[in-house]
Amino acid sequence: MTSVGTTSPDMGGGELGLAPENLNRIATAISEAEEKTAAEIRVVISKAPIVQHSFFPLMWAGFVALVLPWGALLFWSFSALAILEVQAIIFMVLAGILLLPRFSDKVVPRLALKAAVRSSAIEKFLSYGMVETAGRTGVLIFVAAHEHMVEVVADEGVHNRLGATAWAEICALIARQARHGHLADGLVAGVERAGDMLSQVVPRQPGDTNEIENRVIIL
Repeated sequence: MTSVGTTSPDMGGGELGLAPENLNRIATAISEAEEKTAAEIRVVISKAPIVQHSFFPLMWAGFVALVLPWGALLFWSFSALAILEVQAIIFMVLAGILLLPRFSDKVVPRLALKAAVRSSAIEKFLSYGMVETAGRTGVLIFVAAHEHMVEVVADEGVHNRLGATAWAEICALIARQARHGHLADGLVAGVERAGDMLSQVVPRQPGDTNEIENRVIIL
């Protein structure tokens, strides 16, 4: 099993264009793609934040509170107790600001976001039974809408034949459409492209059955 991700900084987490008719379009695209391949494709969209804890706002508040007062010693003289008081005030004020929803997302390092999204995508791949498909051919397209990221997780039966470049192409295709406010169109295009690529390495065989339901899962 492997995963490859890409980001779409302007995807937006508000209007996702996920009306029932668009969800049906994506599910239909999955069905049509799986008519050409023995692989199983699933689309999962997470609207909730992946990183929800307060670690990073508190970390940055603590760092600034620790460092900033010492710069003032270049110009003024403070007692150790006064410095501690200033540090405590800076920490409480800055932590209160950074913990606000509009700021808390912005202080999470991009690498930490990518790692969290990748971990969440793999967890969904496992929890939805994608690893149990015949021939290990499950492919999960995971959209972290709040973080503006797309992740593809593919099992060894297809990854060993297509490689990371294929999944990166699908991610980029979805992100490009989502960047302009057309997430549903991007997912349809991504699923169609996945079906084309998968059909070349694991074509559908007589007697193949649909092992994973095709509906889009919204979290």
